[in-house]
Amino acid sequence: MALPTDPRSPGPKRPPVPTLTSNVQQGLPSLAEARELEVMLGARPSLWRRLQDFSGSSQMRACLLFLPPALLIFTLFVTWPVVEAAYYSFFNWNGYGAPSKWIGLENFLRVLNDPIFYHSLFNNLLIVLVSAFIQVPIALALALLISDKSRSSVIFRAIFFLPYILGEIVAGLIWRYIYDGNYGVVAVICRWFGQQAPEVLATEGWATAALLLVIVWKYFGFHMALFVAGRQGVGYDVLEAAKIDGATRWQSTLNIVLPLMRPVIVLSLFFSILGSLQAFAIIVALTDGGPSNSTHSAVSYLYNFGIKRMRVGFGSAIGVTLFIVCVLVMVFYKRLFMRPKEGR
Repeated sequence: MALPTDPRSPGPKRPPVPTLTSNVQQGLPSLAEARELEVMLGARPSLWRRLQDFSGSSQMRACLLFLPPALLIFTLFVTWPVVEAAYYSFFNWNGYGAPSKWIGLENFLRVLNDPIFYHSLFNNLLIVLVSAFIQVPIALALALLISDKSRSSVIFRAIFFLPYILGEIVAGLIWRYIYDGNYGVVAVICRWFGQQAPEVLATEGWATAALLLVIVWKYFGFHMALFVAGRQGVGYDVLEAAKIDGATRWQSTLNIVLPLMRPVIVLSLFFSILGSLQAFAIIVALTDGGPSNSTHSAVSYLYNFGIKRMRVGFGSAIGVTLFIVCVLVMVFYKRLFMRPKEGR
């Protein structure tokens, strides 16, 4: 017979004494709860944590499906031509056969010592300034006037957007005819008043002003369409609340509409700067860089002095220089206008 004090004797089962480890494990949140807590506290997860989350998501499968073809196309049509242009810029090469005459940095020195190149960059700067301070404000003002959904506003939007639909070559040829001093529209108007028609495109200064006018006319419709979309994205309940509070239309536009449209304005300025740096076809059709190479942009300068004259190595050096300028401008613009709010 077993004694009551015998440890082997069966007795009533006692609940297990909880240890410190079990208490800690029971108090730990799950993985999903931990992630939600991090989001609530505003903590930024580590790079390893973000890689873990990304690897198990549907985004990873989508990247594995679509990223390799995109990278292949980008490498073939963007990265590889840039690398080849950088390679050719060190040769005196006319484009035929394999480049063999190595000249080092001589092409870059020719570019940096050419006053026409600096005048071309100055013309690009003029286009940027005119686009930013004339073209974009005109487009914004028109967008605020015709942003409602009435039938007349839709008609005006179509009319103002029509120049952008035209090809750049077509627009350049049309305005070349208008500016012609013998049989163009300018000549007809001057004869009505008994005046001698000026040769606008054959006069330095006037040719640059005529080119800037055509650029404003050609592209302001694109920016107007962006601003119309941004204006229609502003909620009417906000404007009604401001009207109830006694705000005038000008005050509502200045203090409510324009601040809410700031992302669209920044995007429009980005497109105007990028397009100004790439101006080419409309210049070739309108002035072809003349008179006396006074209306060249950087790209038309590359075309005329590099491609047309069979100086591919020199043209490659111009392209590499222009690429560096564009990268610097875009980095500066992003840091100045497109920083996140927490970084301000």
